[in-house]
Amino acid sequence: MTQDPSQSKIVRPFTRQSTVLELASTLPGRAFKAMIVRQLPPTATEKERQELEDMTVGLPLETLVELSEGKLTWGIADSILDLANRKPHRLIARGVGAGAGAVKKAVSVVRR
Repeated sequence: MTQDPSQSKIVRPFTRQSTVLELASTLPGRAFKAMIVRQLPPTATEKERQELEDMTVGLPLETLVELSEGKLTWGIADSILDLANRKPHRLIARGVGAGAGAVKKAVSVVRR
């Protein structure tokens, strides 16, 4: 049986320079792509919508974070990369680190 050439081959490891389209070859990447596509602004025509979608999913993850104005954080981007690279254990450390930061922030507010 031959493989369908239209299916993209999964090439790990994914990095911050990987595009959304490359990440979409994995289950977490497909979910991320769907989320990105839902967030796109409205366009006048379907053709414009498709062009905007194609351009956006062709951008590296690093560029999306920089252009997102804080909506897509490095923590989220790195978590998506970890899931796509089959390294979910790294999410635990990132979550604990984020939790510690939130606790420090809450304590500083209470002390005022």
